[in-house]
Amino acid sequence: MPKPISPNPKRQEAPKFPLTPRRKALLARVHDLARRLDLQEEAYRLVLLALTGKRTCRDMTEDELFQAALGLEELLREREDNSAQALRREFGW
Repeated sequence: MPKPISPNPKRQEAPKFPLTPRRKALLARVHDLARRLDLQEEAYRLVLLALTGKRTCRDMTEDELFQAALGLEELLREREDNSAQALRREFGW
């Protein structure tokens, strides 16, 4: 008879945060911004880690999700600004 699989005692459970309307909106915003930035999985996790100290939105408080959204918005703004500057240089605008 196979031995039942027991949970790994070293693995910590992620904190459980209730899915409030604000949390749901912040999660959607963070994921939308990451998609618009075309971040691959590992880059996305590193950006979240740099912005909040956490690699996944599941582990973040609403305040941390808000900070992640602000940081991703700033990255998107910088990318768009750099694109506009490149066009100005290219075409002499």
